[in-house]
Amino acid sequence: MSQDSAVNYLDDHYKRFQNELVELLRIPSISHDPAHKADIDKAAHWLADKLHAMGADHVELLPTEGHPVVYGEAIVSPSAPTVLIYGHYDVQSPEPLADWKSQPFEPEIRGENLYARGASDMKGQTLASLNAAEAILKTGNLPLNLKFMLEGEEEIGSAHLNDFLIQHREKLKSDFSLNTDAGGMPDADTPSICYSLRGGAGFTLTIHGPAQDLHSGEYGGVIQNPIHVLSRLIAGLHDEQGRVTLPGFYEKARVIDEEEHAELAALPFDDEFFLKHSGAPALWGEPEFLPAERVGARPTIEVVMFSAGQPKAAIPASASARFLFRLVPDQSADDAHQQFRTYLETHAPPTVTWDLQFRPGGSGIIVDRKSPPTLAMKSALKTAFGREPIFQRVGGGIGAVLMLKGTLGIDSVLTGFSLYDDNFHGPNEKLHLPTWQKGMNALVHFFHELAK
Repeated sequence: MSQDSAVNYLDDHYKRFQNELVELLRIPSISHDPAHKADIDKAAHWLADKLHAMGADHVELLPTEGHPVVYGEAIVSPSAPTVLIYGHYDVQSPEPLADWKSQPFEPEIRGENLYARGASDMKGQTLASLNAAEAILKTGNLPLNLKFMLEGEEEIGSAHLNDFLIQHREKLKSDFSLNTDAGGMPDADTPSICYSLRGGAGFTLTIHGPAQDLHSGEYGGVIQNPIHVLSRLIAGLHDEQGRVTLPGFYEKARVIDEEEHAELAALPFDDEFFLKHSGAPALWGEPEFLPAERVGARPTIEVVMFSAGQPKAAIPASASARFLFRLVPDQSADDAHQQFRTYLETHAPPTVTWDLQFRPGGSGIIVDRKSPPTLAMKSALKTAFGREPIFQRVGGGIGAVLMLKGTLGIDSVLTGFSLYDDNFHGPNEKLHLPTWQKGMNALVHFFHELAK
């Protein structure tokens, strides 16, 4: 069988694939930092060279208003199905550097894991797709059309991707997209398919008090401290059971039916799982919902940054915080924005003024678990891992998934080969290499399953 030849190719070239991943991980392609623009370009050129070497055609670095998109294709027949393989080559900053056991851009293998920034999110996942495609191309009999779209701005919200999709609509025309950025396998033996992502909205709230910092001895007791006000407003966003208090916040949130509740209850994401992987002493949140429901199927509000004060005896002139709302299908960022404003208008005291900046994000999304591409992925994962994959909701969002659906009209098959303890976005990010290898095998079977 042709897929057996491709799987054998993966085995024969595995050491080279691992070395190539190390090369790519050495490039600090941090998308939000202008100081790393040359590194971004270097990573893009590296991937373009990879596509050329594996046999892709029409390889290009296509410009955007920000970082370039790497494009290539392998077309066998206009009548064959076309898969758009999505990936991103940018990474988050590695700080705090002191928490890393090895240098973030000097990859190091310890045991079965490869440690480096971007190892799991998502350079390793991107190369898993490319290596699987290479194995098929190099062993002949490509069963379907492949297009490759590798962006450099996912970690900054895919800021220019939608404009790119509009500009290159015809070039990118496909039947669906493969996205391996939706990882989160509970363990190395349990493959997963993601069928739902939460959307989001970002806010920065600034509380203004006095015109300048004031001596706390001279003004303490007569001027209300902006830190106190902001802290009280943050505390009021949840009740004692962890429910969001914004008026109307849950009205449009899609309800979890009994069948899905039972499915989520059977997943290995229980209290013990989240305690083990978080290191927290206890869980928190809406007690009537399972942990897996709170993470993937319920909307949340989190404070992700708080900034105020100086190391001096002064009441600060202002205090600010950044908020991230995770929204589920049927909720809208605009509604959340208005609800947050209403809350502030009701609860902010007259002793301060406030300013709320709004950064809209994507909507939550649910994909069809019985679509032919999803069923093909289910079969492929079972073949490679030896067990049925679980179907899970993932609490994060992927802007590209929503943009591909809204602009190109194509759905995404969402999987990935990262583990919950891979620490992406955190120190000591890693990739479990045996799982990565199985993932590449699964993708070879996936492409052949689709052709059936």
